[in-house]
Amino acid sequence: RLVPEVVQAIHEAGLFRYLQPKRWGGMELDFVSYFDVPEVLARGDISTAWVVANLASHHRGLALWPEAAQEEIWGQSRDTLIASGIAFFQGTAKRVCGGLRLTGKWGFSSGVDHATWEQLACIVKNEAGAPVDWVMCQVPLGDCQVIDDWQTLGMRGTGSRTVVCDGVFVPGHRALSMNVAARSHAYP
Repeated sequence: RLVPEVVQAIHEAGLFRYLQPKRWGGMELDFVSYFDVPEVLARGDISTAWVVANLASHHRGLALWPEAAQEEIWGQSRDTLIASGIAFFQGTAKRVCGGLRLTGKWGFSSGVDHATWEQLACIVKNEAGAPVDWVMCQVPLGDCQVIDDWQTLGMRGTGSRTVVCDGVFVPGHRALSMNVAARSHAYP
């Protein structure tokens, strides 16, 4: 993981929020900054650049979610960090009253040690087990198990550990369809 002094300096500089919407305390920089900021940070440390790029990208993405999800995540602190597991095949969900029931095991959740939320991808299946949607879910890290399996030489500081959920309830406002090919698809 990144050392606490580095994480604190990044927070103080506002760099975790460089892609976050202005109305939520972010800089809302142009998309090209997604590449420019980490490139400069990587001159000093590639793990730091990787973690900042990953966590900041989730803040940009959260702007696609309903207002209720944004309020739940950023309402307490605009410095809240969101790690991720973005491989859809690593998670499955079933629709239940009011949301989804999520189960899966996602590898390589970079920066998870500094986050309090996870953005987890899943395939929603019907009762017969057939895929019906591809969804990203916002899940409090407390609802997940983090496995300390990031034992590597390269980019060790990214702390890209595995995250597991077993039947976690995700309310509808924290589940966003990514099936843009569906005729009814629209981001809030």
